[in-house]
Amino acid sequence: MAPLTYSPLNIVCLHTFKPTLLLISIMAMALPSYGESFTAKRTGQGFTGLTQDFTSSLSNPALLTKFDNYDDIFFSLNIGIMASDKYDVVDTTKEISDNLDNLAKDINGIQSQNFQSTTQVKSYYDDLNQQVDDIIADFKKIDNKVVKVRNGLNFQMIIPNQYLSFGLFTNQYGRIAGTLDYSEDDEKTLNDAILSANLNLNDLASATTTLGYSIAEAGVMAAYPAIKQANYDFSIGAKLKYQRIDLYYNSGKINEFDDDDFEISNDENITDKSGSNVDLGLYLTWGAERQWHAALVSNNLLKKTVYHVEQNITFTLKNSTVFGLSYQNSWLSLATEIDLTDRAQFAALAASKYAGVGAEFRFYEHIQFRLGYRTDLNEIDDDIYTAGIGISPWAVFAIDIAAFTGDNDTIGAALQLSLKI
Repeated sequence: MAPLTYSPLNIVCLHTFKPTLLLISIMAMALPSYGESFTAKRTGQGFTGLTQDFTSSLSNPALLTKFDNYDDIFFSLNIGIMASDKYDVVDTTKEISDNLDNLAKDINGIQSQNFQSTTQVKSYYDDLNQQVDDIIADFKKIDNKVVKVRNGLNFQMIIPNQYLSFGLFTNQYGRIAGTLDYSEDDEKTLNDAILSANLNLNDLASATTTLGYSIAEAGVMAAYPAIKQANYDFSIGAKLKYQRIDLYYNSGKINEFDDDDFEISNDENITDKSGSNVDLGLYLTWGAERQWHAALVSNNLLKKTVYHVEQNITFTLKNSTVFGLSYQNSWLSLATEIDLTDRAQFAALAASKYAGVGAEFRFYEHIQFRLGYRTDLNEIDDDIYTAGIGISPWAVFAIDIAAFTGDNDTIGAALQLSLKI
């Protein structure tokens, strides 16, 4: 199942009010927004990264000032994905669709059968009834169960400088959720088809529904060391970016389903909005060895609202502010972060608000091991446990890998490839 490509089927409205209730169910369970894309270093450490170093400037642009004299131009590519399909919605839906095709062939082929005895007739019809029972059982098993996927992809190039560090970046992140809505009338439709020896799958009312968004952005970030004192240092940073927000809705009948129906791959049912936006970051470090670190980041200062006319869905990307605090020495980093505001959301639904803790242990200078935990203070999203490892031979090339697991069979992974030249 692809996380975010672009393309849907035609919209199918089953009843007057039921689709609206179904959309609320999907959005409430699966689609509160995160403020940024994955980075493997941040992910492995419990999604904490506001106080790491200049290689994590995508999380906090003020970190552009936190580099060593030997640090040169830095490149990194991050890829991440999170999925939750506790009830095997995708595979079961595909199996239902295939079984319906087979059932239609068997029912519509009754007239061409050359039965030699009543025993053969009974056996054939028993098989048809068993097929219907199996299909209905699968329908009920995944009715209104939600499968959800989150993805992220970003690239950054950073040029550290003692006067004004800056960088270029591209970033994409999004979420998509799908569900199957079973219509109880379909059981009677299938049973009646056996009696009439005629099944038209277009008569079935059960349908799949998919809802999601993607946010793509590109821009420049810069930071300035505003204060350098004997006891503390203070930096400010900003990201200026151009954003495109895509809001997607799709519904298709069960007989038309294939794996691509839980994907986005075409502009047909996508509503988008583009414009500029700004992120601001503050970074403070203090102590005799600069072992204490604090950060405050405010993302998306300009509010963006996207409205899907056909389905009356509104998505709002609004300002979110995060506070981070960490203790760091030569071999250990302990960090915590907490959202001070709610995250972006669909209108009229509760938004997520995260708090995370994480640790990084450094061995032999070029090996890092990370652990972490993140929870949703608003109890909308699943709790997540994270782990990661980083290998950076000769401080030139680095590979960071993170994995996480959580409630409702949530799993995910992130990969970061980095290079200093």
